[in-house]
Amino acid sequence: MLNTSNKKGVKFMNLQVCVPYEKCPFNCPMCIASNRKIYENLYDKCEELYFNRLKKQIENNYDFYVITGQTEPTLNKKWLENTLKVLKGQKVELQTKNYNLHNYNLEGLSTLCYSITSVKDYIKAYSFRKVVGSNRLVILLTKDFDFLNIENFETFGFNQITFKVLQKTNDKKVNAWIEKNEMKDFTKIYEIVNFYNGRNVSVRIDTNCQDSHGRYRIFREDGQLYYNWEIETPL
Repeated sequence: MLNTSNKKGVKFMNLQVCVPYEKCPFNCPMCIASNRKIYENLYDKCEELYFNRLKKQIENNYDFYVITGQTEPTLNKKWLENTLKVLKGQKVELQTKNYNLHNYNLEGLSTLCYSITSVKDYIKAYSFRKVVGSNRLVILLTKDFDFLNIENFETFGFNQITFKVLQKTNDKKVNAWIEKNEMKDFTKIYEIVNFYNGRNVSVRIDTNCQDSHGRYRIFREDGQLYYNWEIETPL
């Protein structure tokens, strides 16, 4: 069994389970996964071996299992539903931009996390499917959301809201888009966060998603374990 503690004895909190890669239909211009390496698809080659390796990871007793990846995790419905079966009994989070999950079997999912990148999707968020457990709305802070303030902000039935500051990558094209379109002044966002402090809806701002480094492992589509998103050599 792999030791999931680092040199300081801190337990790695979650295992990020990557969906087998296929071209993402959303093409988000601020995507932090843009132009990253594509790994061998063990799931397509040998589904049984792939899931046996995933089952083995459960022995490491991670606190959370996060279904994510370099493309939209709901594109492969069969993979998603089978992965949820394998992880049954664990605390599992699904990160997605698919706002039409009504015909998916999400049994066993403890957290459903939607990312939105447009005001149009923000307005529709009240109709997004919710699960019994935690429902999180992640708002990527482009300048289109400059209009948000305490008076007009809505939680739309979500019990967790995360405002995410856009992150630069190694992709110059992505970085140029971010520089042109990112929110510059977060004053009103912090006012919203402070307003909800102590209330029954958790509202926070994520200024650096890289802060989680060293607190997770990645189970990629090749069925191997990786230290973080930047290191391409398996453990």
